[in-house]
Amino acid sequence: MTVTAGSVISRTETEPVALRFSYDHRQPFTVVLDMSGPADPGTARWSFARDLLQSGMHRPSGEGTVRVWPPCRCNNRPGVRLLLGTDTGTVLLDVPVQPLREWLKRTWEAVPPGEESARIDWDTLLERLLDDR
Repeated sequence: MTVTAGSVISRTETEPVALRFSYDHRQPFTVVLDMSGPADPGTARWSFARDLLQSGMHRPSGEGTVRVWPPCRCNNRPGVRLLLGTDTGTVLLDVPVQPLREWLKRTWEAVPPGEESARIDWDTLLERLLDDR
């Protein structure tokens, strides 16, 4: 799914950024987020737990480099807020809630909760781990 989000510059100013959320049923616990902005033709990538994104739709979730907050009527903020960290800094994003909610629903339909482990190719994963030694 590709969506335009707002990169929060200040309390009253945002800059549009393109976000691409992707999900691969062969890595069922993980979502991937690619971000690119108008001033930077490059792309930044984050991988994090699908459960983290889901829980952040309803309550503040995460720690470290990925944090998620639900929409907040009290602050007139209709989007899901993502805080993404890197070695060089952080970016705060306001993501439209409806497309994100619909996309997450499709990932849960593809791989329902509790069925993630059955989708992993454990032999290949073990082989990769052993090759990295």
